[in-house]
Amino acid sequence: MDLHIHTTSSDGEKTPIEILDIAQKIKLEYLSITDHDNCFAYEELENVDIKKHYSGNIIVGTEIMTCFEGTMIEVLGYGVDYKIINQWSRDYYSNEQIEIRDRKIFEKLKNIIKSNSDIKLTESLELPKQIPYTGYFKYMVYNDILKYKENDKFLKKYNINSYEEFLRIGLSKKSSPIYINQEDFLINTKQVVDLIHKAGGLAFLAHLYKYQIDNHINFLQKLVDSKVGLDGIEACYSSFTKEQTKSIENFAQKNNLYLSGGSDYHGRIDRNEKIGYGTEGKRIPKKYIENWYNIIDGGKICNQNLV
Repeated sequence: MDLHIHTTSSDGEKTPIEILDIAQKIKLEYLSITDHDNCFAYEELENVDIKKHYSGNIIVGTEIMTCFEGTMIEVLGYGVDYKIINQWSRDYYSNEQIEIRDRKIFEKLKNIIKSNSDIKLTESLELPKQIPYTGYFKYMVYNDILKYKENDKFLKKYNINSYEEFLRIGLSKKSSPIYINQEDFLINTKQVVDLIHKAGGLAFLAHLYKYQIDNHINFLQKLVDSKVGLDGIEACYSSFTKEQTKSIENFAQKNNLYLSGGSDYHGRIDRNEKIGYGTEGKRIPKKYIENWYNIIDGGKICNQNLV
């Protein structure tokens, strides 16, 4: 089983069909493609004879970015109507909306960096006239920071050795000198969960221990107490320890929440995920979905075309 996989419909390196072929080869019984902020992979599969590539069970999924109390998090949606999610995605991430949001955040981030004398940024750095994709400014700023030797001190102090660590630590950890609160620019967590529910799905918090916060279980408790409506938590994950997985399992049991598990596979050589494998390199247990699989009848594809 693997319920957290990315394709070329977001930032993955494999096409949806390639993912199905890999899943078939390793005899994966259940999978979910969970691209960032969309379900476009499922549109790509509409005219594909899925059973020629994969004989297992597909749970329609997505992973939507949001912000809770100043911390950027992701929420996984399972069993969703992909057409509803895609309509939202095309509206919320239209070229016009990307232009408005990303230029505002880019200017805010530049001002934060310029106010910090320890970090150098090219004075003339500007976004192109046409922004290629949402969040492009983050990639652009990261590469510009790497150009200057004087920024090594900042990168080493905060253990930033990759673009993902730049996002998770540099921009999202509140103690970082270039932390940027994106709460005003992102759909809030309650709206994300409501969207997933409107699409007929269940909402799960993704990879809790990837977030740069001091006390993860306290954060999780705040999230649940806020009554945003989460249905579950991702417990088995490719970078989790056994202790971390167990703490999530215990929390879920006490709070009547469902569990899921996934590799977060992107297919890139700079990442170590392997489809079907989660915590400490072990296979993701199928038992997690036993309590909720039958609830999402409208968001399952079982050996048949999408349409």
